[in-house]
Amino acid sequence: MDLLKQLTPQSFGDPALMLLVSLIVVVGSIIWLRIGAFFALFLGALVVSAWSVIVQGGAFDAANVVTTVCQALGTTAGNIGLLIVLGTTIGKCMADNGSADRIVLACRRLFGEKHIPAALAGGAFILSIPVFYDATFYLLLPLAKSVYRAVRKNYILYLLAVGLAATISHTVIPPTPGPIAVAETLHVPLATSLGIGLTVGALLLPFALILAWVLNKILPKPKIDAAVLEDFGTTEELRDATKAVPERDQLPPLWLALSPIVLPVVLIASASIVKTFCHLADPGAEPVVWQKALFFLGDANVALGVAAFVSCVTTLFSRARPSGRSELEKKLTAAISNAGTIILITAAGGAYGAMLRNSGIGERIQEIFSATGGLTGVKILTLAFFSTALLKSAQGSSTTAMITSASIFASLGLSSDVLGYNLGYLGAAIGVGSSVASWMNDSGFCVFSKSSGVAEVDCLKVWTVGTGLLGVGGFLIVLFLSQILPLV
Repeated sequence: MDLLKQLTPQSFGDPALMLLVSLIVVVGSIIWLRIGAFFALFLGALVVSAWSVIVQGGAFDAANVVTTVCQALGTTAGNIGLLIVLGTTIGKCMADNGSADRIVLACRRLFGEKHIPAALAGGAFILSIPVFYDATFYLLLPLAKSVYRAVRKNYILYLLAVGLAATISHTVIPPTPGPIAVAETLHVPLATSLGIGLTVGALLLPFALILAWVLNKILPKPKIDAAVLEDFGTTEELRDATKAVPERDQLPPLWLALSPIVLPVVLIASASIVKTFCHLADPGAEPVVWQKALFFLGDANVALGVAAFVSCVTTLFSRARPSGRSELEKKLTAAISNAGTIILITAAGGAYGAMLRNSGIGERIQEIFSATGGLTGVKILTLAFFSTALLKSAQGSSTTAMITSASIFASLGLSSDVLGYNLGYLGAAIGVGSSVASWMNDSGFCVFSKSSGVAEVDCLKVWTVGTGLLGVGGFLIVLFLSQILPLV
């Protein structure tokens, strides 16, 4: 009652209250109303926009509220829409033209048959950069099963090696939609986001393997669905794990299989490095012809476009799975269709963030934290990690959690100079936070459980615990790197 007496009309204009209520609307719409991430984020944006107009005392116009949200949605879609389409196209083509199989085979040859978990993890880590988590898991699951058929042990080890490694790339390395959206929302250059994401991912990968080994020891004999057990078989011809992929001479050469992943990284990084050195040498100098050409090719949209073109050509002339032009058209249409959903969700998250910024939430949060010493760099990283983890655990989607959290922190008007480290680390903290914790409301949990045949109760013991610990390990790595290598 005392709290209610303290409420005044001005209290309802508090941006912090808007944030709290809008988050309840977003998460509640996903969990209870089941209207999906796009409509939930769009509804949250409408709530904040309408609330802000009422509080500011202007004439309330419902149509104008909707128009304002739609304009913000369109701006975000225009900024990252093509990147997501191109990334989806690259992943689809690599899965269909044998490039993914070729990379897996190379990883197995590199690590050797005795180190299959490391080979599986390496393959999943690389594949999940252009290919979404679900697709990567499905691609490598037959290999994990075939190895289990041969040795009849360590099934959880093989599954977790694939799943955890794929989760790392899916949450911290562009061009996966979540990291791209976070980089765009926080205004972090894609080259910087790539560099930090790859560094964090490379350091986190050995920890993921250790986690897989430990959890396999805790649950050496999981309950496996009878139908999946029948698929494993017992005959000698099933003991050859190499039958999980096509013949090597039918697959693209390794350099061609890797080119859609390596090309964008090289082009974007080269343009960024040359641009930096040119600016340091002579800030006012006009770029020469070759520099202009490199800057053009190093643009994120152009670089991914080149990679997508290479993927399409490889698919068209693939010997492993030949595709005519009409077949290629169908595959590209499917990729664009898949990208459409992601673009809409990302755009709705961008609109939600824009409405929060307009409400003055940044200044309000800074005011709240000023009483406890202000928003220091470590506090911001910690807050970003835990808020994203809470959002992910509540509603299930890593991408939605990343977009929502990035929108909130972008509204604070943070800069690298103020934080003491590059904003890319804030994006990485949001990314690793989105891996905590995958359970029944997450499609990744369902993919892991249903396709592997492992009982849900066992998945909670290994997959949910594994993703939770993976996120914590990732956060410690991000925190460590932000202090010793701030990149300001």
